[in-house]
Order: sequence, then C-alpha cells, then structure tokens
Amino acid sequence: MALPTREDPLALEKRLARLSADEMVAALNLAGTPRLVRSALRAALSSASRPLGRTLARFDRAIAASGPSAAAGRMLEELGAHLRVVGPKAPRQGALLVAANHPGAYDALALLAAAGRDDVLIVAADRAFLRSIPSLAPHLVLLTEGRDAAPSRARALRSVRRHLMTGGALLHFGAGQIEPDPAFAGPARADALRRWQPGAATFARWAAAANGWVVVALVEGVHSRKAKRLLVTKLAEARGVTTLAPLLQVAMRRYRDVEPRVSLASAAPARDLTAGGDDVVIAARIRDRAGALLSPPPRA
Repeated sequence: MALPTREDPLALEKRLARLSADEMVAALNLAGTPRLVRSALRAALSSASRPLGRTLARFDRAIAASGPSAAAGRMLEELGAHLRVVGPKAPRQGALLVAANHPGAYDALALLAAAGRDDVLIVAADRAFLRSIPSLAPHLVLLTEGRDAAPSRARALRSVRRHLMTGGALLHFGAGQIEPDPAFAGPARADALRRWQPGAATFARWAAAANGWVVVALVEGVHSRKAKRLLVTKLAEARGVTTLAPLLQVAMRRYRDVEPRVSLASAAPARDLTAGGDDVVIAARIRDRAGALLSPPPRA
C-alpha cells in the first residue's frame, strides 16, 4: 500500500496562515458584525499571517526530522523567545505525566522543549488549526465538545491510557482552559492556578498503574508586553477576549520581547501522589506542587 503524499510546502504554508487568521477573527468575537467586515479582516490577517504559516510549516518538517522536543526549541528561537528551564530534568524513559498550567501563547512549545520527550502526547481541545500540522498530529489527543462528543472523548481517553500504560509521556494542562500568565498576575499570582480541575487525578492513576512518574511544571512569561499594550488587545480583553494578544505575537514577528520560563518540580512517583484520597484530593496535591513553584510577586 502506497504511503500518503505530504502536502506541498507552499500549500501548507498558505493553509496554516489562513487558519491562523481564522483563529484571530474568532478571538475577536465578531460573530455579530457584517459578513463583509469579517471577510475583509480575515483577508488582512491572512496576509499578515503568512510569515507564521512559513514558520509553522518549518516546525512541521522539524518534527518529522528531529522530534517534537528539539523542533519546539528551534521554533521558540525562530519566534525570538528566549526559553529558560529551571529545575531537575524530567525522566527520559517510562510512563510520565507532565501536569502544567496553561497561560497560552508559547506554553506548549516551552513545555515540549523542557520535557525532552519525543514520545509525548498532548491533550488539547479539537481545533482545525492543530489538526493541520501533519507531523504534530500523532502527538495530539484532541477532545471534542458538544452533546454528541462522549463516544469520541471516550476513545481519546482510552488512547491516553494505552500510551501511559506502555511507558509513554503525557502533557496535560491542569485547568483545561487558558489561565492567567503568572508573570503578569502581580499580587494575584497566588490565584493563578485556582482553575485546575480533578481530571489530572485520572491520568496520575494511569501513570501509577504503569509504575511511572508525575512532573509538575509551571510556565510563565509567555506573553509579549508590547502585544498586550496594543489598543486592539486592550479592547479585546475589556470584552473578556484573552486569546488575541498571544495570536498577534505569534503571527506578527515584531513581538520578540518574550522570555518564557518553565520551572520543573522533582519527579514524584505517581503511586505516592495517588495513594489515598479521591480525584479532588489527588488533583489538589498535584496543583499544590505547581503552586510551590510560584515565586513571590515582585515588590512595588
């Protein structure tokens, strides 16, 4: 049986640029505006997103050539982000749950680079943008939403369990949604992790069944201060839209003032973290390990 042919690189660049623009239009929440306005904005953003499309296409090729960890580090460098990893290295073999906060922007790239595992799976919401990076697709477990999503979500979770039970690594965002970036939270940094859900307990139990490990990671500093100061960003955030600034900083190459930091806790045996207690208690133990990585807020 013949192997499927890869998409033409130029076609992939254009498609990724278009999908990036669609993400930005969706982030602006312009559903109520005239169709002509939305179309014009999408066209303008598609043009601005072409450099991002080229970068993502190179990311796709780099994953195929050297694996997701090295490719993520290389893409961060290309985007002008200077990654700093603090703490002990994660185990390079055996079942591993990496539980992290989710400030958005470059967090997944930073965590992929910091974890150093090319057998990693990432649990994420199902997005056309993610499905369109061919070499990344085998590393994604995409969860659909809606009333009819239960069967597909069950299949996805079974694949996660098989992966952990066979000694693979899993990246899980504790909150399951975008959270505040602790670097921008000021005195409220202590509350930056309050949205974490009990779901991490299930993954930790599967890692425990495989005699594996849990590593908690704290990501911060993934946003551009320049992008957050833009008027369009301030207007969007005033309407509760928090995803525009990260999309702009990725698409517009001028925002290179980003210094992400990943702090890693020491690997803990998953059996220790899951011994006794229900899902809420176990998830709280994991979240508390992340909270211990929060540095004190800067003095005024």
